[in-house]
Amino acid sequence: MTKQELRADFLSKRKSLSKEKKREAELEIQSRLLMTDEYRACDCVLVYVSTDSEIDTKGIIAAAFANKKRVAVPVTNEDYSLSFYCINSFEELSIGRFGILEPINRDNQATDFVNSICIIPALCCDLSGNRVGYGKGCYDRFLAQYSGKKICLVYGDNVLPQIESEKTDVSVDIIVSDLFLKRT
Repeated sequence: MTKQELRADFLSKRKSLSKEKKREAELEIQSRLLMTDEYRACDCVLVYVSTDSEIDTKGIIAAAFANKKRVAVPVTNEDYSLSFYCINSFEELSIGRFGILEPINRDNQATDFVNSICIIPALCCDLSGNRVGYGKGCYDRFLAQYSGKKICLVYGDNVLPQIESEKTDVSVDIIVSDLFLKRT
């Protein structure tokens, strides 16, 4: 399948999940992530703020606040690059571009990613850490310059043996699903 076909297929599958199955899988994914050495050792968590159809990250963000970690969430710029901004609470977010929650205050841009992890959305991925996102390349451009651990959250049923990758694709270091955790 092409990436466009995979995108359409897995968007449809994700939308068809029952609320109960989705919540059960999300809690398992969150638990697996929070138990990793990478999460426990990091000082800063770069993390997307999930939409209703995505794997929920609000529990991860709340845990990071409780664990006294710096939390930085992305803003998609006009050129589809990402900038991350630190937040201290959910009240510092409002609906922005693409209907995604973004930081209201843009004064506290995160530029020091030492001892950080980056949690990345995906519709599906393969066992080597190649992922299919929404097709704009936002994360690939950011990850090409990012030296920290790259962690993909994905439903276990959405992990394939292999996905064709392009030279601009950046694979992740860790896949966290409701069925397993795999370092690539």
